[in-house]
Amino acid sequence: MKKGLFLLSCVFILTQGCSKDSDESNDDGSANECGVVSLSSVVQNGNELVFNYQTQNSFNYFQIGYDQTTNVSNQDVNSDFFFLNEGFTTTNVSTATIIDESLYFYAENNQTLSFFIRAQCSNGNLTKWQGPIVLSIEEYCQEPYDFVVESGTAYWDTYYNDTDASYFQIEYGNQGFQIGSGELATTNSESFSDASLVSGNTYDFYVRSYCNNNLGFSNWVGPVSYFAEYDQNLCNPPSNITTEIERNGSGQAVGAVFRWSYNGERNFEHVVVGNNQPASSGSVNVSDNAGWPFYNLAQNTNYDFYIRAVCLDGSRTEWVGPIDINIGS
Repeated sequence: MKKGLFLLSCVFILTQGCSKDSDESNDDGSANECGVVSLSSVVQNGNELVFNYQTQNSFNYFQIGYDQTTNVSNQDVNSDFFFLNEGFTTTNVSTATIIDESLYFYAENNQTLSFFIRAQCSNGNLTKWQGPIVLSIEEYCQEPYDFVVESGTAYWDTYYNDTDASYFQIEYGNQGFQIGSGELATTNSESFSDASLVSGNTYDFYVRSYCNNNLGFSNWVGPVSYFAEYDQNLCNPPSNITTEIERNGSGQAVGAVFRWSYNGERNFEHVVVGNNQPASSGSVNVSDNAGWPFYNLAQNTNYDFYIRAVCLDGSRTEWVGPIDINIGS
């Protein structure tokens, strides 16, 4: 699908039917040229085309058309029946950029494209077509698609791409940040859940592929904006620790379940030790945020519970505790 500036998806038929053509003649037979515009360069950047052009007059809009060189080589550019299969209009002065996903087809088939430009003058007339600039389309690393961010996790797809991605780069930051100034991460999967997000803030996410065979990186896809409703991966210690005594079928206390507020973390270390003993004196257990740990405890005995968060980089918060617990009988 073509994106960016408005693209004409139909055949770009160029006749006098829509507006006055520039090659109407005056009474003396001279051409009624209303202005001059010319392409100075066309540059391919992956699936992007960047056009630079020069003008000597003020125009309402510009038309840039292109086609396979073999399709236009036998056409007369000054003919009323001259046509191009691809094209778009723009009001941008001097430069324009579009995304054209069909470029990969031309690259695979070693095709060259011929590019032309014309413009509409203030009187409604069109200038003559100027060109062509001929460009050989190069293969490139195709970008991911279906890029979304949901519940703090970014997802994308490359299944239908013709190029194989060996890994992906994610960059994210506060909404409106410039690429290159955000947090950069690398992943081999088509999802990413390790972003550090502060609740109440809005973030922009970008993703790109890296392909083998010397194709390098694709263009960035994004931004996709995401509002963080909760803290995520902030390396905060757990809080609001509570205990719930567990009893057997006879009503006797057999242990305790511990609960806490995650504060954006996903992995935790915890330990139960004797009363007034340091956390280092016990065997540390590990939990994620999928459930709550249960400890078998002796009745009528005082214990201390400690817990800390394990951060994304492997560091750990300070121990929270001791939390006194005695399950009674």
